[in-house]
Amino acid sequence: MRNSTILAAALLLGACGPTGKSSTPPNVATNEAPGLTEPSDKDGHTGDEGGTTAGPTGPTGEGRGTSDTGAPASGDGEGGGSTSGGGSGQVQAGTLTAGVWDDNLNFDFYLAYLAASETAQLAGVPSVARADRLTVHVNGAGGLPLPGAEVVLRQGGRLLARTLSGADGRALFFPIHDGATAGEPLEIAASSGAGQGAATAVAGTAGSIAIALDAQAAVGALDVAFVVDATGSMGDEMQYLKVEFDAIATAVLAAHPGLAVRWGLIVYRDQGDEYEVRSFPFTSDAAEFRTHLGEQRANGGGDYPEASERALAQAAAFAWSDGATARVAFHVADAPQHLGREGELVAAIDALRTRGVHVYPVASSGVDERTEYSMRTAAQTTGGRYIFLTDDSGVGGPHKEPTIPCYFVTKLDKAVLRVVDTEITGIRRDPAADEILRTGGDPQNGACTLSGGQTVQVF
Repeated sequence: MRNSTILAAALLLGACGPTGKSSTPPNVATNEAPGLTEPSDKDGHTGDEGGTTAGPTGPTGEGRGTSDTGAPASGDGEGGGSTSGGGSGQVQAGTLTAGVWDDNLNFDFYLAYLAASETAQLAGVPSVARADRLTVHVNGAGGLPLPGAEVVLRQGGRLLARTLSGADGRALFFPIHDGATAGEPLEIAASSGAGQGAATAVAGTAGSIAIALDAQAAVGALDVAFVVDATGSMGDEMQYLKVEFDAIATAVLAAHPGLAVRWGLIVYRDQGDEYEVRSFPFTSDAAEFRTHLGEQRANGGGDYPEASERALAQAAAFAWSDGATARVAFHVADAPQHLGREGELVAAIDALRTRGVHVYPVASSGVDERTEYSMRTAAQTTGGRYIFLTDDSGVGGPHKEPTIPCYFVTKLDKAVLRVVDTEITGIRRDPAADEILRTGGDPQNGACTLSGGQTVQVF
């Protein structure tokens, strides 16, 4: 039995309603896990130029790697096949579709997912002990969540980890993973300006504590980094990201006038390609960012895994703003890190958590179980959420059905705007009824109940 089958059986068969099905029949294909060896030729090409063989195609003829004619429909030189939306022959904003899942909101379900992955002996995944998650809520004046506070975890005076609170005042630690000795006391300190506070806990025991500070702040700035897999199979996603950017940037500024916004870009391929990681530091000039993004082309790759861990490490090294800033990294990819580089990936994720960056993976067509596990690790440990593209748009190859019981499908741009708004305000914003294109599973009133009575919430 394959890993993905074990995971699905362990976690999803007990959901209420037509588990794994949608209220409107979707066009969904589940990708099997690769097992213990790395699959090759993900990108459907024989070398760095993308080859000449098209991979799986969607309703509009999108291929993996270079199109079978050797020329992309958009005419910009990308090896992504046709990327038309709605049969118009033009790339249009508001085309891609996606769901969003919050593992921290459904932590018990997530722990069961991790246990099932261990049972399935899923190979090459990042190892992070998470059962002892410690959630620190930093509150300021009037008991309101305080963003941008520095929160530090120590044991016996020894520094274990530090991070910055988000707009909801939350900071996450994983004491055993962070180097604590189980059963021994922990010291947690928070500070913002002149305001300081402290609390204690015991290592190895999951829990939630609150620290009150004599301070107040509201998010006044937003740092967004896009970390994008630029190998041959990502031609479709890269094309659409280019046209989606303007709509997203305009909508963010319209919703939050006066917000100071900076944009950063990292593109990556793999060892032996033209480049492994290429980065463009933060800029407040949206036109400059747009130029950098527009110059990128999808090519190279060759085998299935890519240099994702090195790209995320570069993202952690960016000059992120401190204080009351929303810090978000969107990781757009369709493949995991190479086997044996799990430690590098964990180090990159920890570095992002230290900077207070919330990672939002955007799982694209071709994702497998190892990629999903790795992406959800980055999202959950940093306080982000897992975004996954769906087949509803008809763009690209088949998209993996995530190992979750229920979800909403909306346009990708609507999903991105919702999570950015949540990062800025600290208030969870569910999709409006008119944004929901269909549902996966059978969520009722924003939740679904599993056979054992466990309720999970849909973001």
